[in-house]
Amino acid sequence: MQLTQKNINNSNLLLKVNNLSVFFNTPEGNIQVVKDANFSLNKGECLGVVGESGSGKTQTFFSITGLLSSNGYCKGSAIFKGFDLITSSEEEKRRYLGKSIGFIFQDPMTSLTPHMKIGKQLSEIAIFHEKLSSKLAMERSLEVLDIVKMPKSRDLINSYPHELSGGMKQRIMIAISLMCRPELIIADEPTTALDVTTQSEILSIFNDLKSNMNIGIILISHNIGVIAETSDNVAVMKNGLIVENGSTFNVLTNPKDEYTKHLLSCIPPWLEK
Repeated sequence: MQLTQKNINNSNLLLKVNNLSVFFNTPEGNIQVVKDANFSLNKGECLGVVGESGSGKTQTFFSITGLLSSNGYCKGSAIFKGFDLITSSEEEKRRYLGKSIGFIFQDPMTSLTPHMKIGKQLSEIAIFHEKLSSKLAMERSLEVLDIVKMPKSRDLINSYPHELSGGMKQRIMIAISLMCRPELIIADEPTTALDVTTQSEILSIFNDLKSNMNIGIILISHNIGVIAETSDNVAVMKNGLIVENGSTFNVLTNPKDEYTKHLLSCIPPWLEK
């Protein structure tokens, strides 16, 4: 596990979340799964959100992007470039979601449409959001496949998802999120079920996106090592609460909360070097 310390320019605020709470109506009553979350993200910065399964990580960002299930609702604010994603209408959100804000879902194996060729799945994003012609959208598809370092991209656009490996499918999911040149990408467990080498390659792509394209990234993971490799700041979640946050370097080298210390104690010693 490698830690780097980086100075962030706070004048480039991209996302500011204030007092965000998420609730679900269930047969057992109203359940709160996220409790007054507060955090921010700057351009060209990666915020790592870490915690055990069920800690509220994914639901926090489903609420921001309007992806909660029908029995869920949220309170608070999520200001993206001066626009509140929580209180706005669905029509207003469409101006940003999938375009300025990309979402990479947890399981690339099931997130791609099995009967549709890769080129079609990529190009339809730009056709819908930016009204590009099919030809220009396909050209954009080839560009983003180069960005995510996919070999033989001209052959790949005619392939179906079942012909690709897990790592290739994850690169396709990243490419889809890049089709409309977003300013923010939210990645939910993007390295789950990938081998160590492929995981390292995916994290390298994220580091390139924030460094070379100034994209803000929110990386959701239960893996402290993944967070350490990519994130400038980290928020640690437990039972719906952010129990600790700050620079990744400071939080992981000098944790204050007992839960953070517990997570760090689960890392095998050979990964800490």
